[in-house]
Amino acid sequence: MILTRYLLLLKRLFKKKSYIVMLAIVPLMVLALKGVSHGDAGLMTIGVYIPGDDYASSALKESIETTPGSFRYIFYDDSEKLIADVKSQQLSEGWICPDNLDESVENIVASGQTDEKIEIIIREQGLSHLLGREVLNSRVYESLARQMASIYISGKLYKGDPTEEQREKILDTFDSYEINGNLFELGYLDDYQNKNNDDTNYIMMPLRGILALWLLTLSIAASMYYIEDDKNGLFIWWKAPISVARDFFYYGVIMLIPTIMVLVGLKMGGVNTSLSREILTIIIYDFTLICLASILREIVGSIKGLGIITPILIMATALLSPVFIDIKAGRTFQKICPTFHYLYSIHDDYYLKTLMLFGIALLIIWNIIHKIRK
Repeated sequence: MILTRYLLLLKRLFKKKSYIVMLAIVPLMVLALKGVSHGDAGLMTIGVYIPGDDYASSALKESIETTPGSFRYIFYDDSEKLIADVKSQQLSEGWICPDNLDESVENIVASGQTDEKIEIIIREQGLSHLLGREVLNSRVYESLARQMASIYISGKLYKGDPTEEQREKILDTFDSYEINGNLFELGYLDDYQNKNNDDTNYIMMPLRGILALWLLTLSIAASMYYIEDDKNGLFIWWKAPISVARDFFYYGVIMLIPTIMVLVGLKMGGVNTSLSREILTIIIYDFTLICLASILREIVGSIKGLGIITPILIMATALLSPVFIDIKAGRTFQKICPTFHYLYSIHDDYYLKTLMLFGIALLIIWNIIHKIRK
């Protein structure tokens, strides 16, 4: 009889248009992100103007052409046209190199400063532009390292005054050493011996965090459904020895299909880990969210009130949890967010335990509040 009621509840949910729309969000969002991440533009479209034919200029151009990475590069013959395209938003940003990049590199190595610099042209500041600057630094560093090695070896072997032939020999020797393969291999804490060549696209990286926020939103929506059903008299004849247990399974029925959708979305997005780990962490996360949403329902007590606090809760969670960026400062405040523990628990058993303890603590608080209000 009790099982039948929960099955009827699940059947009734699929008659709610709002529930169907919320479920459809996941595959549509994942498909949209995959479309953007595999588009021609990649993460950013960068215009590049390299007028010189010196070694550093040629090395930078070759590096961009042979290993573009997640960026799309467009080479320009006119710096003014590049600037105009940045202004018209045809480019995310632009890189304008000096006429002789070798000279700039030599000045930086010799004195730590140079008048002729690489200019980065942007319309507005953002995280992607910070990443772009780091990428540019890494590509120019090869020329800096080459020049620094030349000066160091010249000082050791030729007292800082090599002939042109000796200098060419030093540079040729430096160029002859080529590092093949990748110096780095990625391994997570839970299985650091299992090396993982992580080729996840930058755009897909926040997917897990976004889906975690979506589940948080669903848990609050479940509280709204509960309040509506309570006003309509659903629970008058639906008694249970432990009412908190009845309410918990009520939420569980609502969260069941969205949880499956999240697992499917992670798989579609290519950011999933092992299935057993994913299932374990998301079950504990759901448990914690149900307790949190139930506490909010007990305290707020109205659909309107939950509607007001929901965007505040989502924004605070997105800020305090590593959904888009991990803010190292303020760990104490971050640890009051279930989503923070969930996102770290995927590869760290410590946070899996703290997530479980968090859920148990919320369950105790929920039970106390329920008994007081009863």
